[in-house]
Amino acid sequence: MNNSILPPKSNTIFQLLFGDPRNIPLLADFLKAVFDTTEDEFRDIVIVNPYLPREYPDKKLGIVDLRLTARSGQIFHVEIQRKPVPAMRDRLIFYDSNLIAGQITPGEEHKALKRVVSILITDYELITESPLYHHRFTLYDHRAAVEFTDILEIRTLELTKIPEIPDVYLWYWLRFLRAETKEELDMVATASPAIQKAVARVLKLSKDERARMLHEYEVKARDYELARLHGAREEGIAKGIAKGIEKGEHTKAIAIARNMLELELPMETIIKATGLSSDEIRKLAH
Repeated sequence: MNNSILPPKSNTIFQLLFGDPRNIPLLADFLKAVFDTTEDEFRDIVIVNPYLPREYPDKKLGIVDLRLTARSGQIFHVEIQRKPVPAMRDRLIFYDSNLIAGQITPGEEHKALKRVVSILITDYELITESPLYHHRFTLYDHRAAVEFTDILEIRTLELTKIPEIPDVYLWYWLRFLRAETKEELDMVATASPAIQKAVARVLKLSKDERARMLHEYEVKARDYELARLHGAREEGIAKGIAKGIEKGEHTKAIAIARNMLELELPMETIIKATGLSSDEIRKLAH
């Protein structure tokens, strides 16, 4: 029997865990740890459509890992990245600007805008200018100690910078996300009932063949993307890989999508895992 675990930091497992409405209490506990609060802001979380609104049909469409609204109406965007992405900081601003602008329709007052907060989790060093693993960025004038507006906030969490010794409760959640073995999961499971339940859920997913298949497809897709990005150096080899994968992977993506539809997983999760369009997936559902 395979005793290896599926890593919680995998996009697939992260979405299956935190994107599942049944696990909202776990998501709320994680968010409370990020913001170091015991308030009820995250008591009534609603997971919403991850597609970012766009003003014109030809504008770039963004898809975030997890998008939700909290009790006060604040919008939260949670993104996890295992490998470096070009212009990640700019990409995050693009997502947030769409989340802000998409709230207003012609004729509405701008005072109706809800606060947008992004949480970016990376498995690589993102903020090279600082040794800290948790950063909070706002529109703030440090010299005058004046905040321009609180409409936007960005939190970055870098798994590679976590210290060996626990410092705050958030440390346990991040070690949970970074875990790659059952022993590492067991180590943090005793931190709280919420993390214990999250560990149990990951162990259950790790024994699920469909979840393993989805994770393996994600790994293959990521490896292919890395090969494509480095194609400028070895263009001929990269083209050969692309052609070979393109033919076989599309067939596999369709099979995976059918399995996910049987599980009644959200459309956005299927799109993320398979790379198929929404139209292709809807045709499979009929």
